[in-house]
Amino acid sequence: MMNKNKIILIISTFLIFACEDKEDDVNPLVGQWNMTDFSSGIYMKLNKTQEIFMGDTKGSIQLKTISNGIITDNYSLTDFSIYNDDDGTFIDVSEYTNNYSVNYSIRDYIASLDSYDESSLYIYSNNSDAAYYSTNFDYSISTNLLKIRPDTLYRQLYINGNEVWDSTRYAIVEGAIEQTSEMVQAGQHILMDGDMFGTMESPDDITLIFEDDGTGRIIEKMWGQTEEIEIKWEATDSTLSWIEECNDDECDDELVSFAFEISSSGLLLSNYQDMCELYDQMGGAGTCDLIMNDEFGVEMGTLEAFWIEMNVSFSKNQAAKKSVNKMLNKKSKFGNYSFINGLKPLKGLLNR
Repeated sequence: MMNKNKIILIISTFLIFACEDKEDDVNPLVGQWNMTDFSSGIYMKLNKTQEIFMGDTKGSIQLKTISNGIITDNYSLTDFSIYNDDDGTFIDVSEYTNNYSVNYSIRDYIASLDSYDESSLYIYSNNSDAAYYSTNFDYSISTNLLKIRPDTLYRQLYINGNEVWDSTRYAIVEGAIEQTSEMVQAGQHILMDGDMFGTMESPDDITLIFEDDGTGRIIEKMWGQTEEIEIKWEATDSTLSWIEECNDDECDDELVSFAFEISSSGLLLSNYQDMCELYDQMGGAGTCDLIMNDEFGVEMGTLEAFWIEMNVSFSKNQAAKKSVNKMLNKKSKFGNYSFINGLKPLKGLLNR
């Protein structure tokens, strides 16, 4: 007959091994992770060597504002786009800095819609927001060159709900600007210049909190603001996915997925986003080719791939000094891209 001490020893040994097995079952992702490194980029691959437009220009469109005969401000605009369709020709020239944003537009409709022709100018700065309008624009387009002949636009105000034109305050826009091309080789992974999309600040900080019941939180600090969401998460051997958990219509219910690796140095999350797949889903087959032809002059049928990569490293220890690079901007031509929400394409591109 087994004595009492031996029974206690057997039970104690069983409990020790049971506890060890339970600890082994805990998902290694469970816990709090702090960002230590962030890198990202936008890439394109072509199947034919060719010249494309990578965002470089020569010349500029000059703008000056005048009040009571005195020049108050000068601006130089170097970014432009031209779009033609059955309704007419539409031109946008702009410049964005940390201190101001300026956009000059021409809307030149077909003959039957001439009465809607106009040029407009919007200036947003720390000091003021101003709008100017005209209907006497004059321009010419040849190959990749845009010329704007002097266009005088008058300040538009609304006083007591009435539209008022102030002839003592106006702007004069004129100049020439040309897109320059660059030869790119077939088969290469071409890193796109961030200036074509605007310079987006990478996240200042990201904290991941994964609970063992499949819930969690993500805290992302960017552009001086903090966004925090509650999530439901799950993981396979190599893929970590989550979806926002909330009870209102403002919730983003799209699944976000990252490939992941856990090592002695911490957690690495990697994301590959096929931008052409997204745009073709939204606009139909061939939409991505049309966009890349319109934006960069890529020959139709020669675009092999267009994608975003993101790699984020985390540690369970106190976050070290973070290393980040720049990729996109809130004013990106193709959409907004954040860690929490992934890529949000600009639907306006599909209407071009």
